[in-house]
Amino acid sequence: MIRTLLRPLPRTVPKPNLKRLPKGKAVSIGVGFRCDLGIVLCSDTQITWKGRHKAYETKQFYPCGHEWTMASVYAGDPQLWKSFCNKFMEYIEAHYKANAREPNTTKELREILETTLCYFSELDSDPLALCLLVGFVIRNKEIRLVKTEGKLISDVDVFDHVGCGDSSLLRYLTPITAEKDRWPTISQALYAGTYWVLQAKRWVEDCGGDTEAFVLHWKGTVHNRNGATYNWEQHLLGLELNLATMLKTLGDPTIKDEDFEDRLTIFSRHLREERGLLRRGL
Repeated sequence: MIRTLLRPLPRTVPKPNLKRLPKGKAVSIGVGFRCDLGIVLCSDTQITWKGRHKAYETKQFYPCGHEWTMASVYAGDPQLWKSFCNKFMEYIEAHYKANAREPNTTKELREILETTLCYFSELDSDPLALCLLVGFVIRNKEIRLVKTEGKLISDVDVFDHVGCGDSSLLRYLTPITAEKDRWPTISQALYAGTYWVLQAKRWVEDCGGDTEAFVLHWKGTVHNRNGATYNWEQHLLGLELNLATMLKTLGDPTIKDEDFEDRLTIFSRHLREERGLLRRGL
């Protein structure tokens, strides 16, 4: 009997996949307002991995020192964002060691932000991999809101947004919900910012999750309003529904004048109630 020796098959070692995995994206939306007594920042919470899955996490970051506070939201790569937060704090520490003091002007904080962004722009070829809205406060002295795209930084006079690109949605919403030549009150900004994010979640792809909102006050404190945004959204949707009802009746000849006046009275009462809620903090 002849025994045949079976040789083992050659062992194959799979080659590593050198192709970079798809980045997670927080393309959605972040909005910021320079207000009369502080800065308001709002954002959604959805992170999207193309062709993979969705996750939900905060896009807020607000470190502080004894005399300064920074608050920010972002759109872009969430891993790059987390690295940015760590690197920014490293540069803050380096500034303290070099000067034996904390930053004491918004100009110094802006320069530290620019240094951090330049560090990351050399690592990633995509200039829009990370876009930020950043508020700085030197307590009871200075306040500044800036927007970043890649390593470019520009001051924001009243309001701006990141994410959504050059969105026609926000072009429509801006003139009917905010004034570009006057700082809004904090309550105005919270209401408008929540509405912008709400509409982005309804109509813009990759926007979703809860709406987050917070206030960076002139005194340097940060007031988180995340728990209130859902109620604001429901009130805003109610107003929108009533307004739609009114607009539909304008050109309808079958609606009697008395019925139109009744609906107008109901809508006016609703507006007064909403204004009262806003004055009491909703």
